[in-house]
Amino acid sequence: MLKRLILVGTLVIACLAGLSSTSWAWGRQGHRIVARIAAKSIDAPTRSKIAAIFGTADTVSAVESAMADASVWPDQIDKVATGTREWHFINASVSTPFSAAGLCSAHNCVIDRIEEMQTRLRNNQKGFKLLTAPMPNRPMLSREVAFLIHFVGDIHQPLHAATNSDFGGVGVHLTVPIQHGQFATMNLHAVWDDDEVFEVLNVLGNETQTAQVLFQRIQNGAMVTQASPVDWAHESNDLAKQDVYGKLSIANHKVTVTQAYLQSNEADVERQLMRAGIRLARLLNDMCQGTGCKAKP
Repeated sequence: MLKRLILVGTLVIACLAGLSSTSWAWGRQGHRIVARIAAKSIDAPTRSKIAAIFGTADTVSAVESAMADASVWPDQIDKVATGTREWHFINASVSTPFSAAGLCSAHNCVIDRIEEMQTRLRNNQKGFKLLTAPMPNRPMLSREVAFLIHFVGDIHQPLHAATNSDFGGVGVHLTVPIQHGQFATMNLHAVWDDDEVFEVLNVLGNETQTAQVLFQRIQNGAMVTQASPVDWAHESNDLAKQDVYGKLSIANHKVTVTQAYLQSNEADVERQLMRAGIRLARLLNDMCQGTGCKAKP
């Protein structure tokens, strides 16, 4: 009996550890695409301030590269040690009408952390700290911008704003893992982090090309309403209901994901990446105007 309890405890810890270390909304490339779209969309005064914060040249290409690199930093650090694990998602049920009420204990959810970073940057607040020093490290103000870039990406990934008692799909295992050389997608959350983005890349090109195509759609008149982080979470939760739990037959925490399923969501994934990039740019323009986003000595 003792051995069984130890085994169960070990599996629970492993599951939680996996959630904290591998939960990359949109994966590495998805986050970088969002950041690149935003960098192309911000106005010149905002770009100058972001360049100063990151210590890079005040050019579109330099700021785009710096923002893309910063976008993945919050997933590179130890989320448990730094106390940031719960900042990346909000567990809104897909079995009831959407509501964020009561889901953000101690403000530790993606909605409140987006709003916190906005406020800090707009008001040039000091004293931002994590539980432990993050590795790799970043200057304080650069951390706040990196978190904001990342969290706006997170909240647009449907399974970062939805759960069916399955940790946003982390607890739903694929009957047949999706192989990528030595790497394999093992659970439903990772399908949306990685494989759905790969489908977009297959259609639109590499990371840089995809960002340019999605940015050009805005230039050509595509509309993105701004709304609020709560609205974005609601939007993602609705997509999870439609594209994830509504389309798939999940039984006993297992599911089969086909190529046809991945392709069926490609347009929605493109739209979410585009929305995230444009909304992020508008946030940055808004909070960096006037005295906001002042690079601190």
